[in-house]
Amino acid sequence: MAARMSEQNRTVPDWFRSGPQLYRSLLDLAAWHPEATEIATSPTVPSDFAAETMLDFLSDELMRTGFTDDWAVTAHGQEIEDLIDVFNTIAQPG
Repeated sequence: MAARMSEQNRTVPDWFRSGPQLYRSLLDLAAWHPEATEIATSPTVPSDFAAETMLDFLSDELMRTGFTDDWAVTAHGQEIEDLIDVFNTIAQPG
């Protein structure tokens, strides 16, 4: 079954509301993690459990690669923080 994609960009699932560039970053990050890839490419909105799983993955990645030696957020780290915001909204709507 093919993923239902948004009308604006056929490479981004409908549930992902932050645009194709950030979605591409998500796919790049998730590429080495099969569970994260499965969640990121889901044709439907991730469940609360899946969103929490993705938040754990993204938080680990932020700590691993998102800061300089003096703990300043890098551009890559800001992208990860933006992705964390996407999945926080899914995990805790409203």
